[in-house]
Amino acid sequence: MFKREVCYFKDFGKQNTGQTIEAAKKAVLSLGLKYVVVASASGITGVKTAEAFKGTGTKIVVVTEYAGMAEFKEENRRKLRRLKAKVITSTHAFLTPAESISKLYSGYCSENTIIKEVLRRFSQGLKVGAEIAMMATDVGAVPPSEDIVCIAGTGSGADTAILVKSCHSDDFFHKEKGIEIREIIAMPRKKKFW
Repeated sequence: MFKREVCYFKDFGKQNTGQTIEAAKKAVLSLGLKYVVVASASGITGVKTAEAFKGTGTKIVVVTEYAGMAEFKEENRRKLRRLKAKVITSTHAFLTPAESISKLYSGYCSENTIIKEVLRRFSQGLKVGAEIAMMATDVGAVPPSEDIVCIAGTGSGADTAILVKSCHSDDFFHKEKGIEIREIIAMPRKKKFW
């Protein structure tokens, strides 16, 4: 048995970004983990994370929104290159062609929608954390079955950090190779639902 501090924020949002990154860094360094995967729409949270981990030897993978939705700033991409962080753009792991049916037929609910909504009960960032773990694994930025820390948030910034066993998206429910949310490092108590 071991004990580790968990940060619970009173409210969700970007005001928790600095504390979330610091809590994640403390966990990563204490466990000797190799990878941090961070969600970043514009690149700001990615840059903050890469700067916080500079000199630690930890590999930073920044996951953007999918192409066409990405608002990633070129200036942040250049900063991340200098900080030796990897930037990936990929389809959201829980966004499949089945999701497009709900745009056509009111009341349709796919399995992915159910999975997303269940994970959002913990926090939006936990849902995104699971998603970016699979996205980073699917594109080869992190190996499968690796303990990684994922940083994500509600809307913008970061308010959630989780320790996850990585997996490919098609192994999500696999009994041995599937995703495992092993630790919650930081999370908001108040949630936002869309």
